[in-house]
Amino acid sequence: MELSRKQWIFVVILVLGFIAMGGVAGFLFAAILSFVPAYYYLRSIRDSEKKGKEPWDALKLAFAWGAISGVFLAIVFNGLGISLLLIFLSEGSPDYDNLVLILSVVVVAPIVEEFVKPIVMFRNSSVRSNIDEVEDGLVYGAACGLGFGATENVLYGLSEEAVSVGYLGILAVVILRTVSSILLHLVATSFTGHGISKYLVEGQPFTVVLKYYFLAVLIHAAWNGAAVYSMIYTDNFGGVLVLIFSIMLAVGGLEFSKRRIREIDLEGSNIFSNQIRSTEVSKTWGDSSKWDKPAGASSEVISKEGSTSPTLYSSTDTTPAENWFSNIDWKSALGTGIFLLFILGDMLI
Repeated sequence: MELSRKQWIFVVILVLGFIAMGGVAGFLFAAILSFVPAYYYLRSIRDSEKKGKEPWDALKLAFAWGAISGVFLAIVFNGLGISLLLIFLSEGSPDYDNLVLILSVVVVAPIVEEFVKPIVMFRNSSVRSNIDEVEDGLVYGAACGLGFGATENVLYGLSEEAVSVGYLGILAVVILRTVSSILLHLVATSFTGHGISKYLVEGQPFTVVLKYYFLAVLIHAAWNGAAVYSMIYTDNFGGVLVLIFSIMLAVGGLEFSKRRIREIDLEGSNIFSNQIRSTEVSKTWGDSSKWDKPAGASSEVISKEGSTSPTLYSSTDTTPAENWFSNIDWKSALGTGIFLLFILGDMLI
């Protein structure tokens, strides 16, 4: 895997910024703490697919996009979105600071970040061409989210509050986010990736991508909203409870994603729709992206391990409702319900 010139520029800018925040030693410490667990998460997601596992080179491209280009673009567009908020909001409005915080974190950030993270699945021909099974979108979406989350962990780990405590502060912030926020990015972007694979592989209309994108935005917004609410409106005990439930949901979301990958993988899919759709997408988006294609690089498709199953659809005697009911991850659903009830109760009491 090679980075493009623009990605190297982004890397230099990000690294210099991180060093300015926490020094060379602090940056290296935070980076190791952030990226090593992200690798093992990615490996776990990849291994969930038993047939035709995704090639590491393509996964590295998706991960690198999220970690470098995705983060850089998110910083730019989040900044623009917040600037627009400040223009339209009056400083004299009641609770101005909290309103800006809530809109920035709950509205702007999810919309922007869930848009920029999976762009590589369209823009890079190596990644796009390897999306030949429906479950592949979950895997590549998770890779994009993990890359983004790992870099974001470094950013928060080198925050002024964490650095002021020393290495223990950096350690606490990064470890806490490693079992919570990074999994949010994995899960949310895997939803968008699933929509993209349905568009590419099954030939569904582009609205399926938008549907799963808005679902990812909703998940991200709910997560951020709970965090902001606990920070502004609850005491320390309430904040701890929200954190515990958030971690439970994040881990449950990881297991749910892995389970769905296994289930869809066992059902089987084919590549014929993808071959047709990939040609259409190439005409629309171009071959490899100018953001991530090195100079002189070829558009060679990275081959997969293993083989794909021969059929996309299987005929069964069960109804769609029965299939939907049997595919629900009831543990995650129960955890989500308890968490939402807790938030609602905390708001009303």
